[in-house]
Amino acid sequence: MEKPSVRLRASFDAARAITREHARTFFFASHALSEELRNDAYAVYACCRSIDDAVDRAAARGETVRPEVAGEILVRAFEAGGDLSGEEWMPAFRDTVVRKKIRRRWFEDLALGVAGDAGPVDLQTWEELDLYCYRVAGTVGLMMMRVFGSEDPAAEPRALDLGRGMQLTNILRDIWEDARSGRIYLPKMEREQYGVRKEDLLAGRPSGHWAEFMQFQVERAREQYRSAEPGIGMLPAGGARMSVWLMRELYAGILDPLEASGYDVFSKRHSLSMGQKLLRGLGIWWKKRKA
Repeated sequence: MEKPSVRLRASFDAARAITREHARTFFFASHALSEELRNDAYAVYACCRSIDDAVDRAAARGETVRPEVAGEILVRAFEAGGDLSGEEWMPAFRDTVVRKKIRRRWFEDLALGVAGDAGPVDLQTWEELDLYCYRVAGTVGLMMMRVFGSEDPAAEPRALDLGRGMQLTNILRDIWEDARSGRIYLPKMEREQYGVRKEDLLAGRPSGHWAEFMQFQVERAREQYRSAEPGIGMLPAGGARMSVWLMRELYAGILDPLEASGYDVFSKRHSLSMGQKLLRGLGIWWKKRKA
């Protein structure tokens, strides 16, 4: 492969810095990749992050947030528009999406999901939550499939499963943080089945059959991770496959301390320490090193 120009290398460096600052688990797992794949993954992440930031800025200004707010970034990214200050990652992104054949529609769907986060959220059904998970996480799974060198349509449902599992994990970890911002993602129909009241979530306290409700949600997330596993085996052997195994292991691992706390999501935000990440990383490397 031809070496990138000085400008392109600087652009990939800018994307790397964004990823390192905002996506620590992903950045940790990315070290299983070759340098070229890492750079491409960082470029894609930088665009996704910039879409998210554009929506946040518009919301902070009190504007009605529409997907077009983020879409302006995609016009510049896919139509070679003039880059703005803070978009030093853009040349790297353009280079990556052309080489890896990543579809613009996935980024447009992501923008729809992110724009939907700007106002109050109170999802009613599993179907609404599933669509949200596709838009903000499944799309990223499809993008990363291409980054890692897979164009196999049979692997796409499994990439969506992994994205769904990771987003459900985020939602469960951030229930209280999201509720304080007026966002409730766990479906109303399911909350009502277990007697979980919206006003109690907004007040930061459990209600109804909280443990049973959360156990159901955690098990659903774990089922997504299990369903995703055959798709990981469809990725090219080596760093790409190992990196996705690491992501699967580290995100699924967040569910363990959440469960061990008795589903206390109101007094702390559950996560894995660096030591725990290293131990899990070594464990998955040992089990999957010959895969």
